[in-house]
Amino acid sequence: MKNFRIFSPETPEESSLEKRNRQLARDVASESIVLLKNDGVLPLKEKQVALYGAGARMTIRGGAGSGDMRERYSVNIEDGLLEAGFSITSQEWLSNFTNDYDQKFEERRVLIEDKVKDYTMENVLEMFEVIASVPLKYPIGSKITDSELPKNTKTAIYVVSRQAGEGHDRRLEPGDFLLDDVEIYNINKLSNHVEQLIIIINCGSMIDLTPLDNIKNIGAILFIGQGGTEGGNSLADILLGKTTPSAKLVDTWAHKYEDFPSHDTFSYMNGDLENENYYEGIYVGYRYFESFNITPRYEFGFGLSYTQFSHEIVSQKLNGTKLSLKVNVKNIGETYSGKETIQLYISKPGKIFESEKISLVSFGKTKELKPSETTELTLTFDMKDAALFDDSSSMWLLEKGIYELYLGNSSKNTKIVSQLRLARNVELEKVENTQSMEHSFKELSIGTPKESTDYSGTIHDINPEDFTFIKHQYGPYQPKPTAKVSEILDKLSIEDLVKLCVGGGQFEKYYNVTPGSVGSTTMDLIGKGVPNINMSDGPAGLNVLTETVITEDGTQLYLNKIPDSNNWGFIKDTAEYSIGTPDSGRPVYQFMTAWPAVVNQAQTWNPDLIEKVGLAIGEEMLSIGISLWLAPAINIHRNPLCGRNFEYYSEDPYLTGVMAAAVIRGVQSFDGIGVTLKHYCCNNQEDNRNNVSSNVSERALREIYLKAFRHVVQTEQPKTIMSSYNKVNGTHTANNYDLLTKVLRNEFGFDGVVMTDWHASGEGKASYELCQASGNDLIMPGFDAIKDALLNGLKTGIIPESAIKSSATSILNLIFSTVVSEGF
Repeated sequence: MKNFRIFSPETPEESSLEKRNRQLARDVASESIVLLKNDGVLPLKEKQVALYGAGARMTIRGGAGSGDMRERYSVNIEDGLLEAGFSITSQEWLSNFTNDYDQKFEERRVLIEDKVKDYTMENVLEMFEVIASVPLKYPIGSKITDSELPKNTKTAIYVVSRQAGEGHDRRLEPGDFLLDDVEIYNINKLSNHVEQLIIIINCGSMIDLTPLDNIKNIGAILFIGQGGTEGGNSLADILLGKTTPSAKLVDTWAHKYEDFPSHDTFSYMNGDLENENYYEGIYVGYRYFESFNITPRYEFGFGLSYTQFSHEIVSQKLNGTKLSLKVNVKNIGETYSGKETIQLYISKPGKIFESEKISLVSFGKTKELKPSETTELTLTFDMKDAALFDDSSSMWLLEKGIYELYLGNSSKNTKIVSQLRLARNVELEKVENTQSMEHSFKELSIGTPKESTDYSGTIHDINPEDFTFIKHQYGPYQPKPTAKVSEILDKLSIEDLVKLCVGGGQFEKYYNVTPGSVGSTTMDLIGKGVPNINMSDGPAGLNVLTETVITEDGTQLYLNKIPDSNNWGFIKDTAEYSIGTPDSGRPVYQFMTAWPAVVNQAQTWNPDLIEKVGLAIGEEMLSIGISLWLAPAINIHRNPLCGRNFEYYSEDPYLTGVMAAAVIRGVQSFDGIGVTLKHYCCNNQEDNRNNVSSNVSERALREIYLKAFRHVVQTEQPKTIMSSYNKVNGTHTANNYDLLTKVLRNEFGFDGVVMTDWHASGEGKASYELCQASGNDLIMPGFDAIKDALLNGLKTGIIPESAIKSSATSILNLIFSTVVSEGF
């Protein structure tokens, strides 16, 4: 056996896989751009434009933190337009912006270098913390002067860009959620100078567009999100009409921030970062806006096209508890081909149990339809998925009465198409309560029962006897070892089992090597036949190092230089212990694809397309020896200021679950690799994420924040799940037996490995000793102090030996199911 094994290529040439994935990334980005407004300006007829705004050259292609990437290259908006043949007449302003950016970058570099001037390799973790404490805030750019105005140019494009990432929530201030005064000035100035103005929103989440309401000549607004490596080319495709917009919003865009129910209590807004009370209960996103009759700027599911569509019900068929609707969709435009998404919503009776006005239960997206072309979609849902949770009886049930189905192409643009009648209440599932809230508060309530709808169309009678009642058995999870794992277990001491429950350190040497992998299982048991497996962030693809060299003893060094993408390559003193040459050892090249952000992927409303993304990521994993992709993240967009909304799918749990299941299905279609579903659960804010308590009623917890997790676990069985940093109702999730064992294992049927988020346990955080006993198998990343704490917990009786054995068995089952364990 060698001291280490490398899977990654040792030559830098662009592979056929990289080229193929780049084209797929372009297709996904194009299908993810939402056209919010178009007064006939788009598609553009002429290719001469003036281009302004922070995102023109510094286009945000993904989020910060684990959402970052180190791809071979990315196409910004300016380059995408130039590649498409555009002539850009605003080079003077763009050059001035670049100079401003370079100056701010240099000022930050000097500040950080001074702070870390006495650090050595032993202080790398502290160095990372220093760098994170001095974020690079992208400049807005200067006011457009008269000399910088375009000459003989009818069309101007202004790109509003924002960056966000883990560890910090966005701010309700100019330059972040609000437009900056300079941006407003520039947009006003351009509107008075050109015939038509296009606004591009380059951000992972919404921003307040109120100042644009009184500005003339804004002919089009596009939300491009964060388009990944090919974002600039994809936008050019949309602007020219090579691709017809077909994306739909996955969040409600309010007229103003104060329209959101958690506007004054979210995160830092009320000064309390210890307790986050989910006052709005089940009324999240469009559920709130529709139920309380608050008109949004752009509703959930909204998105314009260059063509128009009609749709009509062909047939409805009830089979037991499942209803299928066949819908004909026709492109009724005369010029452009396009795709349409049809959405099905249900309205519950709301007589005995208060419920939201509507909730999404199914959707379908057409193929590309030529003018006058028609296709048929089949939308199916199961009535049991419309159940509500009754806190008082700990029961999932269907309320008796009339359920109404609404069909359309957004949450507001629907019409009733049928009713379903249920003669009596139906109890579906009895569960045990999760931990109750430490802080009681009054949830938002409509207060009055729903009014009946005057309807005379199709009515289906649901037979209560067609439903199956579920009652769960509760208790500690006991995984069954494979034959290979049983053989290994017989050779391991209790001390060895503890080592398995603690991840490998971030700067250790490993047998299976993938430079830049964010984590690995332990290397301590290599002599007893247990190899390590490697894990990679993040939600936008495999976040690994691009060019490195592995020395003869397994040390990983940067090849020739520290890349700027590492965000600390400018620190001169790190070079002596971080850089190698091709003569230092075995070169390693890992150019992975930077995919459009998760919110962009969701905006395609196209699970088949996103499954292809999963397949592509799976191929990349196999090419570099990654066993676990630490994604997807499926937390709900509770508030638009959450710093990680770009890497979460939607405000809606059903859409979130379906889209996440698609990418997982793609990845796990390959044997020997898997995903890590995260962050379980209620990680809906970033400020003080290690200790904030998400205080939420059991009904809201189960109907909104756990629903996508349940769907994904029961349809795709991800290999692993990551517990979140935060507390839920006063208990850290990594130590929460109710959530990790009772709900996840006993109710959802999860049979993989649960791991902590990185550094989520320790002093002042989740307890090391309570992890395994609660159902958290693997503590990440690894330190000797964690192993000592677990051994002490065993001696004092805090940790049952059976819990350690159970966790170790699950981890070994995982390791020996991976490709990298073959032949070991």
